[in-house]
Amino acid sequence: MSNADLIIEILEREGVEYLFGFPNNRLFNSAASHSIRPVIARTERVAINMADAYTRMHNGQKIGVVAVQDGPGIEASFPAIAQAYGDNTPLLMLPGAHAPAMQDYDPQFIASRSFRDITKLASLINDPRTIPRKLEMAFSALNNGKTGPVLLETAANLLWGQYPEESKPDYQSPGRYRSMADPADVSEILDALMAASRPMILAGHGVLYADACGELKRLAQLLQLPVATSLLGKSAFPEDHELSLGTAGRTITKAAGHFANEADFILGVGTSFTINDFTARMPVNATLGQITNAPQDIAKCRPVVCAAVGDARLVLRQLIELAESKLGGSGSPDRSNQLEEIAELKKAFFDEWSERLLCDDAGAISPYRVIHEMNTLFDKTSTVVTHDAGNPRDQLVPFYEATTPRGYLGWGKSTHLGSSLGFAMGAKLAKPDWLSVNFIGDAGFGQTANDFETAVRVGVPIMTVLVNNGVMGGYGAYMPDAVERYQASSLGGDYTAMANAMGGYAERIESSSDVRAALARGIEQTQTGKAVLLEFVTKEEPVLAMANKWGM
Repeated sequence: MSNADLIIEILEREGVEYLFGFPNNRLFNSAASHSIRPVIARTERVAINMADAYTRMHNGQKIGVVAVQDGPGIEASFPAIAQAYGDNTPLLMLPGAHAPAMQDYDPQFIASRSFRDITKLASLINDPRTIPRKLEMAFSALNNGKTGPVLLETAANLLWGQYPEESKPDYQSPGRYRSMADPADVSEILDALMAASRPMILAGHGVLYADACGELKRLAQLLQLPVATSLLGKSAFPEDHELSLGTAGRTITKAAGHFANEADFILGVGTSFTINDFTARMPVNATLGQITNAPQDIAKCRPVVCAAVGDARLVLRQLIELAESKLGGSGSPDRSNQLEEIAELKKAFFDEWSERLLCDDAGAISPYRVIHEMNTLFDKTSTVVTHDAGNPRDQLVPFYEATTPRGYLGWGKSTHLGSSLGFAMGAKLAKPDWLSVNFIGDAGFGQTANDFETAVRVGVPIMTVLVNNGVMGGYGAYMPDAVERYQASSLGGDYTAMANAMGGYAERIESSSDVRAALARGIEQTQTGKAVLLEFVTKEEPVLAMANKWGM
């Protein structure tokens, strides 16, 4: 068998369904001759975004795999892998490499060396006999501990060669290993929760990867704990629940901001508390506790008074069992006043923003009106929504309620414009029966618009909701002279015509009263198998929900 066939057969054993990539790698042909479908994008970046979202939708139980060519292919992949690394996404990169005879000579690009800072593991395969062992190492790293991308660089000539042994090599599929926390640490966390007068939880994406959403909900209800989620953790807790405070990203809800500033103890579950421009930072004087499977993340950016190292699902179960034992027949703590407080804050938040959310003025549409119609129209049980970078993220996150695990893909410790298009495609491939929607601005769509053709060609019926205000929103504040003298933030283009020319279904909507009906038509078109672009002509809305921003 060829070495490429060997790699593909190992990927089959690991349950890989798709091989994403662009434009050429020997593995694509081997995949097609086996049971793995090659999905060829228009750029490496979008192919990686697709694999990234595919992995997230499966909570890492199925891994997105990407193949690109040596040289320009892997060089162009750096930004999207850096983004996946920032969000700790476990995906597998399989680039080609220069032939061994060329590898020692500058200026050849050696990916396994250059990508070490943005991968959990990066290795080079020059000897075909090491293929099984290297892939065992790769999947062990992908399955266990703190997650992140893995790269195995394989010499291009090796992929075309034949495996040197007559018999198939033995491959041992690595297991997935999870651990509970030290019971004393769990007890200390419970004591802190019970002693606090206003405790709350901040849930991160570790809750989703651990499939611990049910346990999180059970603990919150048992101890009557308000729950906010991080940007990456959005959808880990149902945002229509009476204990939900919403999401705390760069923009946050009124309830999340108020409760965090009032809390005397905040328990982070499945979050690193990483200081980042796009995740709300803890209030300066906050007292923090932490549950994480990554010991290196404990007190990484802020001190914590208690912590437990272990799988979020298992540790939450430990907490629940201990709490039930200690509470006995006394029932949950009486925090009924908090429920009223949360409800009042949610109503006040909506009322404060209703002028924009319900805006029906003549002229350009408010993007908040589009968000409101999405929020009230979509079937949340079978829809996944993702934002793009910039204003679309900041506008969408506080107002779109995610009620189902992975009903929202939050991303963005690194915020590459245009990434949402690939995310929507990868999510749709992972959940083919769901509606998959990306909410994007014209600046973002301009970055990856050619890959709308990929959605059409590959048969991935996503719905792109494009809010087009003709500018890079908010940039006038950053470069006023450039904007005034040279219109440096202005953009143009007929994206509806572009999407139609690529074979998709597209509409241009210019009236607020048409927004809901257009969204409904878009959904219907995706159900017929068409990729959809809805271009809403909007005004620039620089006002964001940041009034209750947490500690800086």
